[in-house]
Amino acid sequence: MTLVAGLRAAAYGVPFQPVAGVHGSDIAQLNGWRKIADPYGSGSEVYVIPAIRPDIAVIHANEIDQQGNARVLGSPFWDHPLTRAARRVLVTAEKLVPTSALAAQPELTLVPGFMVEAAAIVPRGAWPGSMHPLYEIDYPAVEAYLKDEPGALEAHLAASPETRDP
Repeated sequence: MTLVAGLRAAAYGVPFQPVAGVHGSDIAQLNGWRKIADPYGSGSEVYVIPAIRPDIAVIHANEIDQQGNARVLGSPFWDHPLTRAARRVLVTAEKLVPTSALAAQPELTLVPGFMVEAAAIVPRGAWPGSMHPLYEIDYPAVEAYLKDEPGALEAHLAASPETRDP
């Protein structure tokens, strides 16, 4: 929630975003977050998370058209505020679709084309993560990648979709 709050603050063009649920944790002190008094007089205080403005956001979408309009069919929880907060947006997508396919349901377009600086078609590009509804997380691949042993990274890269024979 705090990461999304920082992204939302940047997307909204404000210096911070208030959040609940931080009280009682050391996370605020560790990050140097501050509290402000409720300006409406309740007497309570709320933590405020500073704006997070990434230079570049890279997201993976289900579909993209030639104009850069991108659709994510799964949860857009992180992707929406991230693409609004970033200075530049790059999109990889499972497939290229006609603009008419996105225009038929424009409300499902997560990132409008004018925000996308560059795009690439990368089937299974979220692997070993998931891309709803096309594929789930590949837990064995994640576990193998996380092994602290020589050759783990090389084995992971060799098993990636872009290096496998079709």
